Amino acid sequence: MKPSTKAAKAKSGGPKKSSRERGSKTVEQQKAEKPTRIRGARSQATSEPSPAAAAPRQSKQAVVIALLQRPGGVTVAEIVTATGWQPHTVRGLFSGTLKKKLGLGLTSAQEDRGRVYRIVGSAGTASTGVASGDARAEA
Repeated sequence: MKPSTKAAKAKSGGPKKSSRERGSKTVEQQKAEKPTRIRGARSQATSEPSPAAAAPRQSKQAVVIALLQRPGGVTVAEIVTATGWQPHTVRGLFSGTLKKKLGLGLTSAQEDRGRVYRIVGSAGTASTGVASGDARAEA
């Protein structure tokens, strides 16, 4: 069924009211209600920089490399909690960035806490002897 033309005309309600008739504010009224800003309020110089501003933020990639350089190594789960990444992102960082782009050597070994990854060949931080016999080079 089609709606009747009477119902359509009843909705329009006649001529539209102007914005002032509906109660809208003029530009001057809006500017008058807006708080004024003080010039230079944000750019006040402090006598010494804060410690957060002095030290550059460490990237997540640098955090992962630091974890991998520990003598005990690191698991994917530990990197996930440190960075907030998904496990597949961590494994992608291993193969794509660390191995291919940066040329770092990674080794992994199955231990009690799971598969543990270490960087090999960097200042002797990674252990050369493997406790469990199934260590494999991930190169």
